[in-house]
Amino acid sequence: MSKETEKKVLTTNELLKHYSDSIKNGLNNGAKYVDAFNRLNNTSDQNDLLAAAVELTNYQLNSDFVVFPHQFSDADVQLVFLERILSLAGSKGLTISNAEHVQKLLCKFASLSDNTFTFTKSSKNPTGFFFGPTDYNRPLFYLNLKTKELMFHGSALIDYFVVDLEGIAVSDLKAALEVLLKVAEILKESFGFKIDFNVLDGVNGEFYEFAAGEIPEAIMDELFVKSADNKFILMADQNGGASLTLNEGTQLKVYNSGNSDRPKWGAAIYDADQKESWLYLLLDYPFIQEWYLDNKKQLEILSNQFVFG
Repeated sequence: MSKETEKKVLTTNELLKHYSDSIKNGLNNGAKYVDAFNRLNNTSDQNDLLAAAVELTNYQLNSDFVVFPHQFSDADVQLVFLERILSLAGSKGLTISNAEHVQKLLCKFASLSDNTFTFTKSSKNPTGFFFGPTDYNRPLFYLNLKTKELMFHGSALIDYFVVDLEGIAVSDLKAALEVLLKVAEILKESFGFKIDFNVLDGVNGEFYEFAAGEIPEAIMDELFVKSADNKFILMADQNGGASLTLNEGTQLKVYNSGNSDRPKWGAAIYDADQKESWLYLLLDYPFIQEWYLDNKKQLEILSNQFVFG
């Protein structure tokens, strides 16, 4: 056996030193984790709060010599961060519901009774997480603290707030949605996050692109009929599009922003307060909601397919 392949035999002293050093390193690693977790839980400095959450995400707490049996998950860290930024902003619309247990953390919206929500880790990105209800597979938004991104998932938001929660007062649904919008506002204004509001974008003229690209004439005819049945007049525009004036001067336009060779149909909303997003429109006007759900395959609003696909 050559000297290169000879296995070194440790003396008793060396073995014990390696053992004590390994335990010490494991405990020091645990102390760093505790420091980051205390900052996540207590700091009022926004930059420090984000840094602590990023540090704790994918943190390797256990070692070969030191194992901590009770640990919060990476998904729990995202939820604590979410609750903290809302708390620091004075918002009471979301609370962690089972904080007394070191286990999978859940949260509740004040306006949605006992419905619970949590984060789950993305299978595509180790620093990305989906937020959604525990009773349904609905990724309402994607959050990545490391890359500073938040993306809302239009289809899941509509499926949950319009379909799954049918029967709950629109005011209560909007109260929960306002909390999500508050989260996005804080992340954008205070932390510099890139936000994709998707169906929650209330900016006038925002183009909500339909999945089908081209919309059959029969679907537009259906909207004409439903509008008339509800005492609204849908006016034909150029190139097959249409405009609909709703309550308080809110206007819906459905049109092709592409061309005849490459159609790109979608909708835009205009209102004085710039609050009437596509999702709010579906909640506020049942006949438009019915039209959308009846033709969802064609009218679905596109989201980021790489993240949500």
